[in-house]
Parts: sequence; C-alpha cells; structure tokens
Amino acid sequence: MGYSSQETCADLAIDMGLESDRDSARKRCGTDRPSILSSARSSGDANVRNKAPFVGNLTWKALQYTGAYLDDAERELIMSMVGTIIYYPEESRRDPEPIAPTLTSISQLLYGQAAGSGTNVVQHLLRCNDYTNCDVVSLNTNYSHVPFTAKVETMMRSIADKIATRTPIPNNSAEVGFVNQTTEPVYKMLSVGTSIPGSGLADSLIGQYRDVIAADYAYVFLERNLRLGMAALSKDYTLQQTQRDQANQVRQRAQAMLLQISQEKNLLYQKVGSFRAVASHLEQLERQLRSNMPQHVMDMLGQQAAYLSR
Repeated sequence: MGYSSQETCADLAIDMGLESDRDSARKRCGTDRPSILSSARSSGDANVRNKAPFVGNLTWKALQYTGAYLDDAERELIMSMVGTIIYYPEESRRDPEPIAPTLTSISQLLYGQAAGSGTNVVQHLLRCNDYTNCDVVSLNTNYSHVPFTAKVETMMRSIADKIATRTPIPNNSAEVGFVNQTTEPVYKMLSVGTSIPGSGLADSLIGQYRDVIAADYAYVFLERNLRLGMAALSKDYTLQQTQRDQANQVRQRAQAMLLQISQEKNLLYQKVGSFRAVASHLEQLERQLRSNMPQHVMDMLGQQAAYLSR
C-alpha cells in the first residue's frame, strides 16, 4: 500500500506539472507527499482529483453526490442506518475509522431505544460536526422524537376524521403520503370503520391494526433509505481499491440489514395475520355491517348518499 501511494503521488506530481519525470516526482513525493495529495484533491481537473486517495466521510460524501434531493437531517438518518468510514489525510497519521450504524431494526423505529419525556422515545443517531464535510461523527443518545406507532395512530385518526366529516384530503398532504407509503389497505380500513357514525368501529380497527401498519410503514421507510445509501456507495469511482473493498463491506452490511428487517416485519405480521387476512377481515366486516343494519337505516344511508353525490 505504501508503494502504491508513492506511485500515485508521483503520477499526480507529473499530472499537475510539478515535475517533468518520474524520478524527480518520486523524490518530491518523499518530502512533500501530503501537500501534493492535498493539491490534487482540490484540483479543478476531475482526472487529477479522482486519482488522489479519498479523504473524508465516505457515506456522507456519497450521499452528497447521489443527485437525489436529501436535506442534512435525512443524510444523517441514512448514515445512522448504513454506517460509514472516515478516511484521514496522510499527514494526520490515523487509520480509517469505521463507524457502525445505530438504527438496525424496525422495533427501534416503532418503540425507540429508551423512554423519553411524555409519550416520546429516545433514539440513537449519528451526528455531524458540520454539514459540509461531516468529518467528525458523534453519537447522539438523547434524540427525542415521536415513535412510529404513535405517528401512525395520529395519521390514521386524522384520515378517519376527514372521511367521517367528508373533508377533502389534498394530494400533497401528509395523509396521502402516508397512505402511499404503506402496502396495507389503510384507506379502505378507515372507510369501513367510519361507515356507521358513533359506532366506535374506526377506533377499534385502529387499535387492532396500528402496530402492523406501523411495522409496514417503518419497513418501507427503512428499505427506501437503506437502498438510497447503498446506491450512493456504489459510485466508488473516486476510491482506491482498498477503499472500494471497504465501501463494499458497508453495502453488504446494509444488504444484510434489509434481509433482517424483512424477516422482522414478517414476525410482526404474525400477530394479526397476513396482508390477505387483514383485507379479508375488512371485507367480511363490511358485509356484516350492511347485513345487520335495519332496513330504515339502510334507506336513510341511501338517501344521504344520493344527497351527497349531487
């Protein structure tokens, strides 16, 4: 590795016009290698810049180069799921620092990693010293937030209220985003639950299926962000071979985590049955509700539906 680094430095010294031949370039690199590598990393020539050994936060820089719109908080969240490696400049004489992910399961999103104030939970997240380079990463063990189960319940109640009151739900609303990001028949469930005002059926369904819908929501959330991180790390054209190997290890770890959370989701599903069981239950419940209604109630509902459709 030392020989490879020395030869890379010599190539860069020639490419940048600092020396005209390889022997002179090697001699210069023997005394001035950190400066040459630093100049190469800030070069306006991409060919020169990409030859220099990568320095910095691997996952953070990869996410900055993806082209997808991500804000700083989202990058920190993905880094907390994928982990990272921080490479230091040669003059610092420090080995690369691997940093393990802190969010590794659905249950951590559902219930947090510790109890917080009120109904909130505490989550462990990786934090940057700054959002430009993020070359120092610390562990924040006091990040307080609303757990996914509570978020899902709040969102479902909001949708149920809007259905019951015939309040339009805008396409760009959080409720529509929530429904689109779950694979369960959430909207149908809440439509059935609100079909008889005052029955309490919607509350019952929300209480019964809240956890499985939250698990599904958390799985989709984790899968999306893990895949974003893995896709970002696949763009390793600025990395040397050893760095590519280490980036590949991070990707493999993320891939294993995807498999793990898929299995975890299936275990949570067993508590209330499969997706088909949920859908069948809703269909059976809807038929049962209609068949048990007195005829005059059915007539009233029919008249109301006709009035509302005008």
